[in-house]
Amino acid sequence: MQIELEYEHGNFIDLELQNINYFVGPNHTKKWKLYRGIKRFSTGKNLSELEEHVYGDDGIVIFCDGEKVKSKDLPIYYLDCRESFLHHYYENKGSLMAKEIQAMGEIFELGRGIERINNEFLTFENQLSELFIEKYKHVQPTLRSINFSDISKYFLQLSFFEDEVTYPVEMMDIEKLIDDYCCLLMNEIERTQKMTWLWINNPNAFMSKKIFCSFVGKLSICAEESGLLNVFILSEDYLELNYNEVDLESTVLLYEKHQQIPSFNVLKKSIERHYPDELNQTDRELISRLFRVFPYIGKFKNDRDNIYLRDKDIVLLKVVDELLGYEYELNLQKDYSDLTILESKYLIDQ
Repeated sequence: MQIELEYEHGNFIDLELQNINYFVGPNHTKKWKLYRGIKRFSTGKNLSELEEHVYGDDGIVIFCDGEKVKSKDLPIYYLDCRESFLHHYYENKGSLMAKEIQAMGEIFELGRGIERINNEFLTFENQLSELFIEKYKHVQPTLRSINFSDISKYFLQLSFFEDEVTYPVEMMDIEKLIDDYCCLLMNEIERTQKMTWLWINNPNAFMSKKIFCSFVGKLSICAEESGLLNVFILSEDYLELNYNEVDLESTVLLYEKHQQIPSFNVLKKSIERHYPDELNQTDRELISRLFRVFPYIGKFKNDRDNIYLRDKDIVLLKVVDELLGYEYELNLQKDYSDLTILESKYLIDQ
């Protein structure tokens, strides 16, 4: 599916949609505008006059295969900090847990349980009436029946249970909740049967690399099984994941321009033609190296001194930069002891 995402009036980022999609590169501004616009789109509310100056009179536009999408037809969820993750474990309106609890109200066994509670209410009401009769001539108490909504609103309290100790929800460790989160998300997708998007912004800021790698693996399984989930990951730096060829083709580089990475075979052949020496590495190693250099592609000249890469990755960065039409102007005072003679000469020749 080809999608077009508007991040400013008339400005779009287009890509071939995959299960897991990556937005990487040094253009922080474009990533932020994209994320900001998608979040605003998902509210479904009309734009203010000031917002119309940014997005235009027709609002924020998303196209899927050329068709304009309405926010009500596209559930979108976000993770950008610890609180955004925990939000879905509260009973707040719109959270995944609130939707899960609401759906539980349709379970037959729970309905029977509420009937039994209401029967007990009748018994209690009779006891209360007897006390009123002793005191008042004309006033009698009546207890209304309760329903599942009453229970979830007034009586239900969620807590976090670990090592035989109960904690408030806000104390939960999000790294231990990724299985539950995937379960909540899949249950909601099964109920709605709608294409659903999950946007994750700068995961390194709120989740350990090891846990995030596991999380992405589980989300990939959810996307494959449901056929309705698409995940979008925006990152300012390198994400330590087990990348493969599909991940490479699912990546959009955001620099002064933007570009979705072509198929691995096409990219590899281009790199081999321009690389100063033999690559002498496996495809998996090359893919991992590419993701290490992507955050620096087309990086502005003044920021070049802040690049921290391995020697051979610096060579690869120069090759990819030049493939994108950038002149390489990185001045590094360093002994490239790990490079071949041809690789060293390639870096020196500006």
